[in-house]
Amino acid sequence: MCRHLTTENGENLARVWLLTGVGAAHDICCVACDSADGPVELIVACEGCVDRVDDESGVTAIRGVPGIAERPEPVSVELTRTRMPLAPLDIAAVPDRPGEWLLLGRRRVLHWHADSGKTLRSMRFRLPKSGVDSSFRNRPPHPRIHAAPGGGYAAVVIDYGRRGVVLDLRRGVVTMRLDRGAYHPETQPFPIAFTAVADELLLVHGSDWNRLDLSDPATGTLLTPRSTEWQRGQPRPEHYLDYFHGRLHCSPSGQWIADDGWVWHPVGVPHVWNVHRWRLRDIWESDDGSSIQWLCTRDYHWDSPMCWLDDERLVISGIGGDDLALIPGVRIFDPVTGQEVIQFAGPSGALHSDGRRLYSAGPAGTQVWDPTTGHRTGTVPGFTPTHHQPASHELASIDSDTLIRWHIPN
Repeated sequence: MCRHLTTENGENLARVWLLTGVGAAHDICCVACDSADGPVELIVACEGCVDRVDDESGVTAIRGVPGIAERPEPVSVELTRTRMPLAPLDIAAVPDRPGEWLLLGRRRVLHWHADSGKTLRSMRFRLPKSGVDSSFRNRPPHPRIHAAPGGGYAAVVIDYGRRGVVLDLRRGVVTMRLDRGAYHPETQPFPIAFTAVADELLLVHGSDWNRLDLSDPATGTLLTPRSTEWQRGQPRPEHYLDYFHGRLHCSPSGQWIADDGWVWHPVGVPHVWNVHRWRLRDIWESDDGSSIQWLCTRDYHWDSPMCWLDDERLVISGIGGDDLALIPGVRIFDPVTGQEVIQFAGPSGALHSDGRRLYSAGPAGTQVWDPTTGHRTGTVPGFTPTHHQPASHELASIDSDTLIRWHIPN
């Protein structure tokens, strides 16, 4: 690092990471040295100096490019293109039914089988209104569909909006009308997910900017009744959570939920908690429960790609602590301890996993990664998947009325 960072005031100086080209490894200098003419003069620092300044806080820029480890393996680039019965606004995989998808149209939802081409169910409904008047950081409100296991229920919500509905596709009725309030819903996707505890189907959904609830999607019955109201100027009540909930990601078994939200000023703070504890033991678990783990902080950065490898590993994109100083790559965390297991440079774009490999949908297409070593093992050029069908072992994207699929190799 530069000499200025080894002084007593070094930890208070804004810093720049100087990538060495070996993974995400870096040297460090202060902003003044970075701005000076000529090469930065670096010295070997002691462990104490490194511990004081080598963290994500205070890093304002990154110079150089990271190194990517390669271990090429054979990979199929064959894609399957299937015509859909409509050009959907969005699609959702029925997670436990091979080949089955929900297609969201402007006036109806179809439960459709991609291999047979048959429409299994169809329901007409009215899209909810967004409930917001403006967009945030080029994130206009748009509809999103979520599928429950079995395909009997769907949630249609407005991402970066405040409203949604839950549909019983078997009976053709609306069972719930969702509203997460008017306080800055434009800053995040609608927090919502289907999961199950002891064979009980549950809907996790935002009901205020800082509140999530569990409900029965069949009846709309609230399963986590509690008071979270607070009047400004009054003491904050016990369990109060000062946090804007964001996109939710359930682990493969449904045991854990990851939440990609933010806190003022703003700082993205992804965190996880245990759904089983929430349903069976503590209705406050999503607010301040004992299973919550706050994983990392990133200034001005949230609503970023993440996925679960399995119930023991959560993948979060971006290495660094500021939206202006992020290395393309991923960090993998243990939800039980909140500890980082590994990080490696390279993956960018949407993330998906089959439990064995990590798949990133970047500008070059789909890239395949070994999440235990960080090696890139293959590429599927020109294919940028937006969805994962776990029951079919497929990644998919849509092009107008065409579903494009790539089969994940065994």
